Amino acid sequence: MNVVDLLRRWFINSNAINLSTIYSEYGLSYHHYITEIIRYWNKLQFIAKKTLRSLSKDSNAENISLEVYIYTTYRFFWEEAQFETIVNEINDSLRIPEKKILFKFYEKLSTFKWEIALQKKTQVDKLSIECAVPSFMIKTLLPVLDYSSIKQNIIAMDTRSRKGITYLRINNFTIPAESLSEIQSEIIEYFSRIGIKVKSDNTFPNLLLAKALDKRRIVKSDYYQKNVITFQDKASYSSILLLDPKPNELICDLCAAPGIKTSLIAQQSKGKSTIIAGDFHQKRLHKMVNFLNRSKVKNVDISQWDGIYPPLVKESFDKVLLDAPCTGSGTFTSNPELKWKQTKKFLDRNVLLQEKLLKSAFILIKPGGTLVYSTCSLYPEEGEYQIQKILNNQLKFNKEPSWLPPSYLINDSSIKGTGRFFPALHNTIGFFAAKIAKRKSE
Repeated sequence: MNVVDLLRRWFINSNAINLSTIYSEYGLSYHHYITEIIRYWNKLQFIAKKTLRSLSKDSNAENISLEVYIYTTYRFFWEEAQFETIVNEINDSLRIPEKKILFKFYEKLSTFKWEIALQKKTQVDKLSIECAVPSFMIKTLLPVLDYSSIKQNIIAMDTRSRKGITYLRINNFTIPAESLSEIQSEIIEYFSRIGIKVKSDNTFPNLLLAKALDKRRIVKSDYYQKNVITFQDKASYSSILLLDPKPNELICDLCAAPGIKTSLIAQQSKGKSTIIAGDFHQKRLHKMVNFLNRSKVKNVDISQWDGIYPPLVKESFDKVLLDAPCTGSGTFTSNPELKWKQTKKFLDRNVLLQEKLLKSAFILIKPGGTLVYSTCSLYPEEGEYQIQKILNNQLKFNKEPSWLPPSYLINDSSIKGTGRFFPALHNTIGFFAAKIAKRKSE
C-alpha cells in the first residue's frame, strides 16, 4: 500500500480513510502526505486538471489515474520533489509510455500561472480554489463575514498545525490545589530546559501556550503521560467557564464524550458537584471512562444514551452543557477531511439534530437553571440562528463576561449571552458559545 493507493481509496469513498489512524498504521510520512493532500484537495485537482488539458491529445494520459497526477502536483509545488523521486514513491508499475506522459505533465506544471488559470472564475470560485474549501462554505459565511475575513480564518485553520499554537490545561485533580502556581512554574521551566517554549495564557491562568509543532514532544513528557497536563483548546475551555459549575450542583453533560469538558466541569466545581454525563457513541464513551480514570475524576456518573431522549428526570438539573454535534467547520486544522463534507445536506442534518438536542436540554433544566450551548462551527446556522429559534419568554440571557468575543451581528445587533472565537483573531478553533437561563416561574 502506497500513498497513491490510500488517496484512491479516499477518492472512491471518503469514509474509507481515517486520518487519525494513518500515522499508527502507515507511519509519519504517509500521514503527512495524505493529510496535506486532502487539506488542499480541490486546489490540487484544479491545478492537475488544468495542466492535463495540454496533454489531452496523448492517449497514454488516460491510463494514469487522477490520484497519480494529484500526488505529483502536490510533491512538485508543495515539496519541490524531483521527478524520479516521485516515480519511485508512486511505485505504481507505470509502463515506459506512461512514465513519459507523467514526465511531460511534471514539466508542464512549471508553466502553471494562477492569474491566467483563474481569469474567468467568479469571486466565490476563486476564493474556493485559492483557499481549498467548498464554495458552499463561502456562500454560507458571506452573510456574516466578508471575503477577507473568510480567507484569513481558513488560512489560519490550515496553517495552525504548522505555525500556530496549542493549549495545555493543567489538571487540578492530579496535583494539590495549593500547588497550582508552583507546578505551573515547574512545567514551564522543565519544557524550557528541553527547548520547548511554554507560557501562561493572559486570560485563563490554568492554560499554557506552546507551539503546535512541539505537540509530539509534549506528548512524550511525564507531565502529559501522568495527566498533569492535557490538551484543550482555549475556545473549548471557555465554554466551561461560561457554565460556571459550583460545588453541590447537579450538572448534566448531554453529549459528553470523549470527556475533556466533563473533566473540566469536575475540576471547576472542585470535585464536589454531581455530574451526569452521557453520549450516543459507545467507543467514545470507553475513551471517556479511561480519560476520567487517568485524570482521577470521581464525581461523574456515565451512561450511554440518545441525547434527544435521555433517561433523566425533567427540570432536575442546575446546569446543562450541550456541546452539540456539528459540521466541524471550525476545526479544519486537525480534521481537513471535514472540508469536503461541507454541503447543505450535511449542514441541515446537523442543524436538525441540534434543534432536537436543545429542546431536550431545556426540559432537563430547573427554573432558574442555566444552559451552555456550544459548537465548533463557523456557521451562524449552528450558532446564532439556533439561539434565535428558541427565544421565548421562558428564557433570559446572562450578561456575557468581558473576555468572551462578540458573536455575529444578526439584523445589525448581537444576541446577549453569546460569543464567538475565530482562528485568525484568537488562535483557536472556530467556536460558538451561548449561556442561557430558564426563567423562574412567577
